[in-house]
Amino acid sequence: MSVEPKRLAAIFFVPRMVQDPTIAQLLEWAGATDIRPPATDDRSRFYDCHWAAMACKAYLDNQLYHHVLQIYFFQSEFFDLIEEHGGDAVVQAFTRTCEALKPDAAFFATHLDQAQRDRILSLEPLVLGKDANGLSDQRFGLLYLDRRIGQHLDHHPLRDDRDTIQTASGELFFAGRGDARWF
Repeated sequence: MSVEPKRLAAIFFVPRMVQDPTIAQLLEWAGATDIRPPATDDRSRFYDCHWAAMACKAYLDNQLYHHVLQIYFFQSEFFDLIEEHGGDAVVQAFTRTCEALKPDAAFFATHLDQAQRDRILSLEPLVLGKDANGLSDQRFGLLYLDRRIGQHLDHHPLRDDRDTIQTASGELFFAGRGDARWF
C-alpha cells in the first residue's frame, strides 16, 4: 500500500470494541465530512474525506487490540494552515477527534517518515505497554495520551520543554514550544 508522497498523518489507536465500527463510522465520529469510499476497482482501500479543513485520505488497520485510524493529508495543506492560523483548526479537530474516539494514544505526524504505515503500526507495542516515555520521545508534532498512559510519563528536561493542552480524557503534547511547537 502506498500513499502519494509528501503526506503527513493523524493516527488514532482506538481500542477494539465488542462491535467493531467501520472506517466510515470512525471517520464520522472523528468529525470528517464528505466521506467517500474507494471506487470498486480501487485496491488501495483509501476513503476520501475532509478533516481539519484539509482534503484527506483515510485508512483503517484492524490490529489485535486496536483499530488504527490513519488520516493522511498533504504536507503543503498543513503548512498553509500553520502559516494562516497557527494550526488552531488542526489542534481543535485533533482534540475533538480524541474526545470522540477515546483512543489510548494518538499522534499528529509532522515529519514524512512518521507517517509511514509500517512505522505507525510498529508503535502499537508502545501503546499496549503504556510506554508514555517511548511515545513522547518520538517527537510527533502533537501527541495525545489518555490518562491511563499519561500517568506513566516521567519528567525529563527534553520531554518537559513543550507546550501542552489538558483535555477531558487526557493530555496533548506538542513537539516543542511557541512558533516551533509542531516540530
